[in-house]
Amino acid sequence: MRRRSIRAQRSIGGLILAAALLALPTTASAADYSFTTDGTPEYYSSTSYEDVYDAQYNYGGPNAVDYQIPELEYGQFSTTQTGVMEKALLPGLQAHVATSTTTTSGPGGYGISGSGSSPTVLPGVDTSAITLPPMPQFTELTDEFLLSNGAIGRISIPAIGVRNFYLWQGETASSMNKGLGHFTSTSVWDGNVGACGHNRGARYNIGEIKDLDVGDTITYTTSEGTRSYKVETVRKIASNDWSYLEPTSDNRITLITCVAGDYSVRWCVQAVER
Repeated sequence: MRRRSIRAQRSIGGLILAAALLALPTTASAADYSFTTDGTPEYYSSTSYEDVYDAQYNYGGPNAVDYQIPELEYGQFSTTQTGVMEKALLPGLQAHVATSTTTTSGPGGYGISGSGSSPTVLPGVDTSAITLPPMPQFTELTDEFLLSNGAIGRISIPAIGVRNFYLWQGETASSMNKGLGHFTSTSVWDGNVGACGHNRGARYNIGEIKDLDVGDTITYTTSEGTRSYKVETVRKIASNDWSYLEPTSDNRITLITCVAGDYSVRWCVQAVER
């Protein structure tokens, strides 16, 4: 009987404990968190040599970083093709650097400041084997250059009967109604002289330049004198192709006119001074 009483007491105690635990408040729960960002974060770009120079580093040998050249400030002119600050001499490196402070290209040469008129010779460079590409030529239009009637000059093309067509400033209808129009972006004497004219239906037209042959003559007379040019190119070009009007190192004349019935192309003739 006593054992049963003890067991009963234990059972009752257990029930009371369980009831007490169940009565406790159960408020614990997972917390809610909210995160926001400012959009796509910006990271610094990789500084790895392979990423920066797109090449593996050559230990013990030359690398691309060895030939980096500082960017020139606006208006400064470099007389070298690759600069004068390299750690190693490169093929074709110009050996002479002008250091005159009175040159038309600006004060001093690249990387060198000087006051003399003689060039600086870089050590270890054989100057006898070095040739530099010729510089483009360009003559600006001035009032003094104009003829007495205000024209820039006269153009003749004997093979197609063009005689003394005056060249007027501006690639405009007004200019072409009086003769030929001068492309204002081109030279008026030295270098590349660009001119345009009507194709047909006007007193002054040069539509027949398409019939010129290589070797035909074009003459150009200005206040500076007369030059004769030999035709080297007769071809159609895209109407938005202005590459034939870029400055040149030789003296040449470029004539451009429309193509009848096709506004997407132009006739272009280039002749080089004999």
